[in-house]
Parts: sequence; C-alpha cells; structure tokens
Amino acid sequence: MKCNYCNEIFDGDDSILNHFYHLGENHYDVLTDMDKIMYDTRKKMIESNQEYKSQKQNDGDSDLIFNSRNSKV
Repeated sequence: MKCNYCNEIFDGDDSILNHFYHLGENHYDVLTDMDKIMYDTRKKMIESNQEYKSQKQNDGDSDLIFNSRNSKV
C-alpha cells in the first residue's frame, strides 16, 4: 500500500493500520473535510475496540459471566 500524500510504501500484515497511523501523524492537516471525518471515525472505532479487548481481558467474557449468573443449574 502506498501513501497518496508521499512516497512511503507500507508492506506486511499491519500495512493498513500502519498507513492509518502514518496519515494521522504526517498528513492530517492536508486531508479533505470528508477524509478527516472518516479518519476520526476510524480512530474512535480502533480506540473502542482496544478498550473492549482490554476490558474483556480484565473482566473475562461477559457472555460467560451473564450465563453463569442466570443459569438454573
């Protein structure tokens, strides 16, 4: 994947995520209004997903907790 704003090329398993972070760090100020909205939305989704994974790791699987509390076994 190649950056549209410079000549940097992103390869590997995390190329999309690396490209995303590269845009935010280096080119956010030149993005169009629509691209900024999309970038901010993606950023919030990534942060939310990371918070969810962290909470799930700390608290355990909520489905298992819910089911064990409400089962009649």
